[in-house]
Amino acid sequence: MKKLICLFIVLSVTFLYGCQIPTDKITEDEKGLSSSNRDKEVISPEDAINLEGTVGGNVAGRGDADDDIDKGVLSAVEPPAGSERNGEKSEREKAMLAVTVYYRDSDNQLIPITRDINKEEGIAKASLKCMIDNDLNRSALEPLGLYPVLPEGTEILGMNIKDGIATVDFNDRILNYKDEAAENNIVAGVVYCLTEFNTIDGVKILIEGMEKEKLQYGTYISSILGRDNVLINSDKINLADKLKKVDVYMFKYIKDKNEFILPISMEYIGVSKEQLPAEIIRMLATKPANERIYSQIPSGVEVLDSRIDEDLLVLDLNKEIKNYGGTAREEGILKQILYSMKQIKDVNKIQILIEGKKGNLPEGTEISGQLLLPTEINRQKGL
Repeated sequence: MKKLICLFIVLSVTFLYGCQIPTDKITEDEKGLSSSNRDKEVISPEDAINLEGTVGGNVAGRGDADDDIDKGVLSAVEPPAGSERNGEKSEREKAMLAVTVYYRDSDNQLIPITRDINKEEGIAKASLKCMIDNDLNRSALEPLGLYPVLPEGTEILGMNIKDGIATVDFNDRILNYKDEAAENNIVAGVVYCLTEFNTIDGVKILIEGMEKEKLQYGTYISSILGRDNVLINSDKINLADKLKKVDVYMFKYIKDKNEFILPISMEYIGVSKEQLPAEIIRMLATKPANERIYSQIPSGVEVLDSRIDEDLLVLDLNKEIKNYGGTAREEGILKQILYSMKQIKDVNKIQILIEGKKGNLPEGTEISGQLLLPTEINRQKGL
């Protein structure tokens, strides 16, 4: 009997150890996957919240009209929308690159749109081609109520990027426009499109290889043009001497169904970098003169205090920031703040306090963590 018991124990131990996976057979891929999963589990609640690429052509989500606000505010541990379940991009996604280009609406206001284009050498040049008036671009934009900015027949003869300056040479068809608004949009659209790229700070425009001092409605293009001296969605294009400018982001409905956020340049004088966040919030909380433009920021909102710690902008707002209703409104408020503060040099993240305290907005939108600045705007898929 003792022999039978011993034999049973030996067989049981052999079977159990024989079923274990030998660690020396784990592939490198499997090791990497295990490590990645462990990393995700230790992300703390204090890690940054990513509101973007959440900005789409409609109120919430990553460009999908039926997304709700909870899908719009993404935690750091969630995979980006459009990814495969295992985190791998599809072959089509790998062949595409997201860029931000500028189109006009029927009121001749410029609307930034993040869209996918094929990866290719000279991606800045390819981005400008998306803005040229032709059958393909017109038909793609028609459902959005938008139009190409660059005149039909415009060609990019060459482009060179050196020391942060993009020199772009157009053929003379770029001059085929009929009014001052079109002229302003051409210049602002080109400058803003190209300066979306981190490697480009300024733009030099040539026409048929030659410098031109000014265009037919008086826009000066002989100097280096950038976001520091070119106005967008304003009644003029060149910044006046001794003045500075800032872009505040407002909302607009187009075709009564598509909601877009757009930059509007404001000139100012005598405001320091430290005072700029408070001035931006003041502008956002002021009702625009144009009745078709609106702000989600409640009137009376003020900055009680602000500071920049390395790349983090801390904004302490008064309690009026809670004076509204609706979850869609909450995401609109955050979009306006994030896009407008993005232009402040060296700022990559924002921490919002209310009366000196961390917390959430009334409808539950989380703002207790640090908010990452958006990399996309009015995201559109399928263009």
